[in-house]
Amino acid sequence: MIRWRTALDSAAWRRVLVVAPHPDDETLATGGLLQRSVALGGAVRVVFVTDGENNPWPQRVLERRWRLDSAARARWGVRRREETLHALACLGIPASSALFLHRPDQGITSLLLAGDGDLVSALAAELKTWRPTLVVAPSVADRHPDHNALAVLLRLAVDRVATRQGGFTELAYLVHGAAFAPALDLRLAPAERARKREAILCHGSQLALSWGRFLSHARETERFVDPAAPSPAHRVRGATFASGMVSLRLAQPVSLAAALPATLDVLTVDAPGCPVHWRSCTVAPWRREVELPIDRVPARLLVKCEPPHVFFDDAGWRELRLEGEAEMVPVPLSSNRAAGADA
Repeated sequence: MIRWRTALDSAAWRRVLVVAPHPDDETLATGGLLQRSVALGGAVRVVFVTDGENNPWPQRVLERRWRLDSAARARWGVRRREETLHALACLGIPASSALFLHRPDQGITSLLLAGDGDLVSALAAELKTWRPTLVVAPSVADRHPDHNALAVLLRLAVDRVATRQGGFTELAYLVHGAAFAPALDLRLAPAERARKREAILCHGSQLALSWGRFLSHARETERFVDPAAPSPAHRVRGATFASGMVSLRLAQPVSLAAALPATLDVLTVDAPGCPVHWRSCTVAPWRREVELPIDRVPARLLVKCEPPHVFFDDAGWRELRLEGEAEMVPVPLSSNRAAGADA
């Protein structure tokens, strides 16, 4: 786990990589951090995984149309890319520092479950070529499925490059859900807050329905969390492995929605760079243990257990490590994280 910090080591600011699921996440979560990195003379790279094109309700309101076809979504994606480049300019980041990967908005979980090696390769390529000293990305516990799935995909990318380059500091952010397991509180100066607010206002397509929520991110402090920390609401609390079976221990549901049958998704990776294997099952609310056959101890095992919901998750993903016959314990999502002393 990352220990609590009020500042980062100066070396961490040299080469900053921010990974954003959608255009606007970089502004809401890291608008102050990006300004700080520029002020300290650091180089910045911002990778946008989607164009935010599948964002129907604000588009329907602003364009006054109900039916949105592929051309309409593409048009919306262009608008959101333009908005985020204007927001970056407000923060002192040139357009040349942005990279758009054009993956499907609201489709990152599907890519993860399908074992999308192309996206993992693209993220790994950025890590190899940019050689960051600080990586800031979504938390596995963010309630937006695109966010928490991207956190897992980034972990798989880090696995591919961990043995080829030096360490870097990692921080995670939550745009959807309350922060917990704090790792860094970055206090913004009044001028930094003002510029961040100006940058948020560049995202006009989102302000029509989310004005208050967006501007609430222009607060005095940007809080970043430990990338390894699972949500306290996650139902999978631990497990054991014995005789070719993994036994997952589940907590009792605490909400009305969680009292319904849940979908348990289990991802295993045999070794860094190997394909992702996915299995899924339905879990009754009274179940306290689920057993699944597994022929070997994987390098990574990740679980998600969600009750029926319209869109947002309750808890996102959690990583566990199997150690022979012993109990599984949560492990840091990064074996490549530099310790970094307080400044």
